[in-house]
Amino acid sequence: MKKFLSLLLVVTLIFSLVACGSSEDTETSKDETEKVKETKDAKEEITIATEVTEPVEFEFWHAMGGAKEKALKKMTDEFNEKNDNITVKLVHQGGYRDLFQKLMGAAKAKQLPTLTQVYSNRLSWYVSKGLVENLNPYMDNEKVGFTKEEKEDVPELFLNDGIWDGKQYAFPFNKSQMVLYYNVDMFEDAGLEVPKTWEEWREVSKKLTVDKDGDGTPEIYGMVFANNISTDIAPWVKQAGGVIIDEGKDQINFNTPETKEAVEFINGMIQDNIARLAGEDKHANVPFSQGRAAMCVASTSAIPYIESGIEGDMNWFAAPLPAHKTNDQLYYGTNVAMFNTHDKEVKLAAWKYISFLTNTENTAYFSSQTGYLPVRESAKELESYKAYIKENPIKGVGLKSFDIGFQGARNIGEINALDVLGEELDQVFMNKKSIDEALKDAQERGEKAMKEARRN
Repeated sequence: MKKFLSLLLVVTLIFSLVACGSSEDTETSKDETEKVKETKDAKEEITIATEVTEPVEFEFWHAMGGAKEKALKKMTDEFNEKNDNITVKLVHQGGYRDLFQKLMGAAKAKQLPTLTQVYSNRLSWYVSKGLVENLNPYMDNEKVGFTKEEKEDVPELFLNDGIWDGKQYAFPFNKSQMVLYYNVDMFEDAGLEVPKTWEEWREVSKKLTVDKDGDGTPEIYGMVFANNISTDIAPWVKQAGGVIIDEGKDQINFNTPETKEAVEFINGMIQDNIARLAGEDKHANVPFSQGRAAMCVASTSAIPYIESGIEGDMNWFAAPLPAHKTNDQLYYGTNVAMFNTHDKEVKLAAWKYISFLTNTENTAYFSSQTGYLPVRESAKELESYKAYIKENPIKGVGLKSFDIGFQGARNIGEINALDVLGEELDQVFMNKKSIDEALKDAQERGEKAMKEARRN
């Protein structure tokens, strides 16, 4: 018996030692795995090229027209002149939707350009397919990247729009704010103040609407909204306490009390004939610049178009959107993204171009030429830009609300869902459906459209 117990004790000790050894081996294995992972990550970070040794040429697809394209071309020509081994070829692809359709065709044909201008809600699909280059290794590289101060110089509001899972897949380029444009002369003649709340906005719209002959079609509307209001409805839903699309939960919120409140506000002014959609004018800024509307909502990028459309003398300005339960302000605009389907030196050249295009001096120049906002805080400190804003104060309106600004969700298929919402809202504005009915249908159809878009 004693011999058996002694043998049992020995066996137990042996197994204990083996178990301890296994535990240590497991921990050691984990440590080694982590070290391998860290080494692998480090190698991935340094696999980018840091020098362009041979001549390279690449395309940048964009949708900039008019003064915007002219400014972009000037900066690009300057970049090409300063970089002997790099040639950037600008390719104008028409409007935004034209550009996005051509990008999708290029993706399917495996012929994506090196760089493109793109909204993040469009880029999400390409990110999900692993087609977009992570810019962090370039931004963090000591030789070709940014300093800590340069990184912090980019407003988080804009930078975060290009981040997925901690990776910077897009860099801010042309950003703007949705603002309220108003005819200063009309306001002063009527003794009115610029509205700061929804209630004031409605009251001012009513007082500034002019129907001289009483035929029911005002010569001057108090307010004009964009035609497809669904793509711009986010700020009103947010100001009502909701969110039109919840990116985190990956869901649309068309049939909610907050969305209903936002639609009731807009539709109420339309039904009372103190506001209208742009209609045949196509853009809300057109009747405004022609003196047929006292106010309109449009992007700050519309400033050059308003200026060129004004007939005669007109005193006008802009203000942030009137607030409601909250004072959230919508910022939007595209970023520049790089596809990872090209060799290292081409991608490095593209990164150099992105850095050049968005540096302090160039983003200030682009802003002064277009109405877009600079994507560098330091641009606002340039003496030349300060002087420009002093001479053109309307260009400074969009610089004041960064702290209360937000950008829209980026879910795949959300555009398709918003298009459905737009169709349903048109039925409301034309008195063909009740708000409740339209939002219920929009929710059901929108969810289907979103799923269908993802299947494609």
